[in-house]
Amino acid sequence: MLNEDRIELMTKMAAYENGRGRRDISVNEFFRGDYISFQVLKSALYCTVGFGLAVAMYILYDLEGFLTDFYKMDVEEFARGIATKYAVVLVAYLLISYCVYAYRFSRAKKHMKKYIAQLRELEEMYTWE
Repeated sequence: MLNEDRIELMTKMAAYENGRGRRDISVNEFFRGDYISFQVLKSALYCTVGFGLAVAMYILYDLEGFLTDFYKMDVEEFARGIATKYAVVLVAYLLISYCVYAYRFSRAKKHMKKYIAQLRELEEMYTWE
C-alpha cells in the first residue's frame, strides 16, 4: 500500500538531490578549511590570469605608444606599479572569495543537516511500517 507522506518526502528529497543538492553533497565531502582554501587558491589562479590578460590588453591597446615610451620610462617603476596594483586586486579578490565560499559552505552544511534529518525521517517511516 502506498504511503502518501513517504512519497511526498521522497519526492522532495529527489528534487533536492537533482538540484541544489548536487553541489551541497560535493561540498559536504570536504572539511571547512580544506574547501575554503582550495576555492581561494583557485580564485587566486583565476585572478592572476585575469590580471595578466588585463595588463596585456592595456599594453596591446596602444602598443605603438607603449613601445615609443618604453625607452623613456623607468621600467622598474612601471613594474613596481603593476605589482602594487596586482597585489591590491589580488588581496581584494581573495577576501571577497573567502567570504563567498565560507557562506556557501555554511549554507551547504545547513541544507545537508536538513537533508539528513529527512533521511532519518524516511528511515523511521520504513521501520514504523
